[in-house]
Amino acid sequence: MSIANLVPICANSRVNLRTSTNFNGVHTQFNSLLNYKNGAPNTQAGAEAWCAAINDANQYIVAGVDTPKTFVAVSIQGRGDADHWTKSFKVRYTLDGITWTDYRNGGALPGNTDRSTVVTHFFDQPIRARSISICPLTFNNQVALRFELYAQPEKYSFTQVGQGVSPGVNSNLNNSGDNEVFIDVVFPVEFKSVPIVAITFDHLDTRSTNAPDTDDFQQTRVGVQATNITTKGFKARFYVWGGCRAYDLRADYVATTFD
Repeated sequence: MSIANLVPICANSRVNLRTSTNFNGVHTQFNSLLNYKNGAPNTQAGAEAWCAAINDANQYIVAGVDTPKTFVAVSIQGRGDADHWTKSFKVRYTLDGITWTDYRNGGALPGNTDRSTVVTHFFDQPIRARSISICPLTFNNQVALRFELYAQPEKYSFTQVGQGVSPGVNSNLNNSGDNEVFIDVVFPVEFKSVPIVAITFDHLDTRSTNAPDTDDFQQTRVGVQATNITTKGFKARFYVWGGCRAYDLRADYVATTFD
């Protein structure tokens, strides 16, 4: 498995962080980013990790996002400027901020054995959550870690609508026989990917010929569909069959992508 196509939530500043305790003001969650280097003495820029004030199995760092994300993996790393690292940890998560779930029933996940090696754990199934807690269980010298959470890229919908698509009055559709007309439709804004297009009538002016040797009229047989859809537009196909004639037709469409 690979993190190549996943979104690093912490590195992209898409997360709020909170900790159980901090060793002091320069050993906080602000130092917890994976591969963080302070580039200055600890008294100025802080330790190269989050470090807890209490060394027990009740410490944690919580990452919370504004909208639910689908988390796929977590990476942890030891403290870069001291022999402090998390040897095992557990993961807890919540979607509603009220009910918390222990991943793997609270079972211990293997952590680090040195300062710098990154250990990545891919969740058994993607986790849909708004908050995830990393809870060190065992540690080397002091509770400390750097970490990253990886989530699936979010897909956002983009929709455009159009009205009054028409083959025109008294087109070929008003002649006898089975007929069709194609109309070029151009989207106001080009889509990033090919959209899903739904099109339907908002106006019908049609008539049908009499059924042979009767005074009964046949059914109105008329249709419209989106064909040859691209990111820039599509062809609207208007068609009639079975003795139906269309004097005037108009249609509206909705085009949507999820990118």
